[in-house]
Amino acid sequence: MVPPTRTFAVVSRLALTGGMLSAAACGLPAQTTQPQEYADVPVAVTTLKDVRIDEASGIVASRRHPGHYYLHNDSGDEPRVFLIDRQGETRATIRLKGVRAVDCEDIAVAPGRDDGTFDVCLADIGDNNARHANVRIYRFPEVALPERARETLVVEPLVYRLRYAEGPVNAEAFAVHPQTGDGYIFTKSYDGRGSAVYKLPAPWDAARETVLRKVGELNLPPALVPMRVVTGADIRSDGQRLAIRCYGTGWEWRMAPDAAHTDFDQLFSASPVQLTMPPERQGEALCYSADGAALLTVGEGRLPTLWELRTALPTGAGR
Repeated sequence: MVPPTRTFAVVSRLALTGGMLSAAACGLPAQTTQPQEYADVPVAVTTLKDVRIDEASGIVASRRHPGHYYLHNDSGDEPRVFLIDRQGETRATIRLKGVRAVDCEDIAVAPGRDDGTFDVCLADIGDNNARHANVRIYRFPEVALPERARETLVVEPLVYRLRYAEGPVNAEAFAVHPQTGDGYIFTKSYDGRGSAVYKLPAPWDAARETVLRKVGELNLPPALVPMRVVTGADIRSDGQRLAIRCYGTGWEWRMAPDAAHTDFDQLFSASPVQLTMPPERQGEALCYSADGAALLTVGEGRLPTLWELRTALPTGAGR
């Protein structure tokens, strides 16, 4: 969603100056600077060619189709998800049957019912005025690629109704742990006070409303407000890293090499490293590649650029 006027003005000025802010420029501690394993700057992969994608709010890498990504628009769009490839083409439009989308803000993949399968999870969690009694996650198995480009596929998702224990909050970031299946919602605050973390433990229950409880807060370093407003999230496919997108930058939290997946919640109190984000008009969509060797982002606006921040890790067709 478009932020309040004052915050949006700051964000716009950041974008005009390139959108790539250094830690030193913002007085951040030295340990939060970009890790050496990442490239210095993101590179442009392609331009999305589908004019219907004009307010990208969430993206996630497909596990079933290497080099493909599920992507969706912000509030006001139809209940649909686009499956795109690295050439910027829309391979399929997925329409969610029986869904009335309110404010879909992020998308994730979760381990499916059978080993090696994954579900797509569309998070309808935006609530700018913090007044919704509940929010919803729509979940459906990954689709097969249609023979014709942009063909519309209809799915009937499972609907999960969620309520926060402390009352309504606004959120734009959602991620699912690829091993445990636990879901995480990260709240959005324009005052720069940080982000609360709410957990949706697996297995999820579609039969009744689930009460979400706060399990921590992101330890965001001191920085300008646009660098602390959380707009997107993803967990790497090995379950060892969490990436968070903010308007002005990105952050990454890392598990200890010997940590178990069940210890993931301890990550939130750790200090992150800072990631360089591309100069997007308004950045809200971020994901890891399927092989974990890159981070990808896409901003709002028609014909947006798909960007990639590569790592020194081995790469392959699984991006």
